[in-house]
Amino acid sequence: MAKEKDVKIIAGKVCVSTSALYEILDVNESTLVRWAERGCPKVQRGWWSIKDVLDWRNASFKAMTENDIDKMSISEKKTYYDGKVKEAQLEALNLKNKIAQGDYIAKGEIVEELQRFLVVLKRSMLGFSRKIAADLSHLVEETEARRIGKLVSETTASVLEQLSIDGVYEAKRNKKIKE
Repeated sequence: MAKEKDVKIIAGKVCVSTSALYEILDVNESTLVRWAERGCPKVQRGWWSIKDVLDWRNASFKAMTENDIDKMSISEKKTYYDGKVKEAQLEALNLKNKIAQGDYIAKGEIVEELQRFLVVLKRSMLGFSRKIAADLSHLVEETEARRIGKLVSETTASVLEQLSIDGVYEAKRNKKIKE
């Protein structure tokens, strides 16, 4: 385990000795040598900034291809896949937190609420033809008011049917009414 002598602050960065880095990242000497050759940042001889090394390693892993992964040593592969597991766990935890905060709603709840809303909308839309006919009855003849109410009702039913099937309403052209 890393000891107090294996940790110090250099240039404002928390740094660990090479031997402590082996233990922390569970890698061997040859892995760390390869990383250094590839550009892993070192603060000074024998001392590594933990944050810089982890940032470099994460950036390197994100840019890797399947061919690069095949060339890794077993310990590098373990580190790579451990990082992938941690990313997946973090993503799952973030999603769980967003659900708890109310940012996401269960699909079943949305479907149920939309069905309830659409039933109310349909009933309301089909009912306003009677309201129009009743309001017009004192302005025009009763038969004419019923004809207008029926026309509004048929048009509303057509609109609702088209929306439920195609999702788009295209008005049908009616024959011109002779006066």
